[in-house]
Amino acid sequence: MNSSSFSRRGFVAGAAGGLAASVYAQTPGANDRLRIAIVGPGAQGSGLLSEFLRQAPGMNAEMVAVCDLWVKRQDRAAGVVKQATGKEPRKVQHLEEVLAMQDVDGVIIATPDHAHSPQLVQAIQAGKDVYVEKPLGTPQLAPLKKAYAVAKASKQVVQVGTQGMSTGNYQAAAEYVRSGRLGRISRVLHEAVWMGQVWRPVPAAKEIRESETDWNAWLMGHRKRPFDPNLYFEFRVYREFSNGLVDQWLSHSLAMVHHVMDDYFPVSVVANGGTFLYKDARENPDTFAVTYTYPKGFIYSWAAAFGNDYPGVTRFYGENGTLENSPKGYVARPLGGRRLPTKLTEETVLQPISPASHMRNWLECMRTRKTPNADIRSGYAASVAAIMAQQSDIAGKRLYWDAQKEEIVD
Repeated sequence: MNSSSFSRRGFVAGAAGGLAASVYAQTPGANDRLRIAIVGPGAQGSGLLSEFLRQAPGMNAEMVAVCDLWVKRQDRAAGVVKQATGKEPRKVQHLEEVLAMQDVDGVIIATPDHAHSPQLVQAIQAGKDVYVEKPLGTPQLAPLKKAYAVAKASKQVVQVGTQGMSTGNYQAAAEYVRSGRLGRISRVLHEAVWMGQVWRPVPAAKEIRESETDWNAWLMGHRKRPFDPNLYFEFRVYREFSNGLVDQWLSHSLAMVHHVMDDYFPVSVVANGGTFLYKDARENPDTFAVTYTYPKGFIYSWAAAFGNDYPGVTRFYGENGTLENSPKGYVARPLGGRRLPTKLTEETVLQPISPASHMRNWLECMRTRKTPNADIRSGYAASVAAIMAQQSDIAGKRLYWDAQKEEIVD
């Protein structure tokens, strides 16, 4: 199927009435079978599909449809589902086809970064619950704000794919910090590196043919251009379609810091990055550093780079000691605390609080209608801060968040 045989605008206009009427009728009950579709079962999506299939038997859930613009990925994903369940799901090319399926309760969106916000809006307006990969929105702020507004105004369950929010470690760290035992925290640090020439090259770029996909649909309103298989698969190195490191790894850390510190939107940001190792025409940096200032009175510094695999570190520096990550989980240590009567006296390993599969948490919330672990505010705040960092790097100056107007200003 190509864009000429499937008109997105025509479909939406024709189906809007039926979709709107069915929104509340689709809410699953406690014993109903959950019927799920996945959109974009590629590199990240295939992992989500596998996790869903692991959780599905215990959750009375079923993968009823797979959707991808590239027909070969449809076939591969459908094969995975059939091998695991004995049943082959429906295979479609466009999200609109999924949203027209009255028997679909929820949609997993694992498409390229620039598609997340607009596709989330479409799915919510069709009455579907959504698991949407992070970043929630990028690289521009306007589509993200629209997605947040639509999600907040709806009754749909939206889980953002920051999986660390379900490990229980962030909850344990938050409980400890909020107890006051660490004292006032003035600085939070996260540093990490990864080995390898990440995101480029992608072997599939040599496999795909334009006739096997819908290039115009992939662009989603961006400037038309000849089919580019490298852009199609290596979109994270292009600034028009992704913020690269900032989207893929900073967004995870931001969700963690925001939750632990209970402070969700920074006052200001200063960032600097560059392409120092991989001179392969990528536009997004392979090395990046950023520092935020938050309303509660602390700074958060994050740095990351490709080309090294030294173990990363996360630290919360408090007056009474230091909280940091370790192979055992988060550990509170007296090390670094001031000479105060309240200084920590012994090392404490924090136990995870209610750890769970991120996918299972979403499925459970579809039934209970409770707020999932990585809710829409968490995803929105992380994406706002990530976009601020990228824009600060590009502008070469400090930028600020106008909380009243919800705009990035200088």
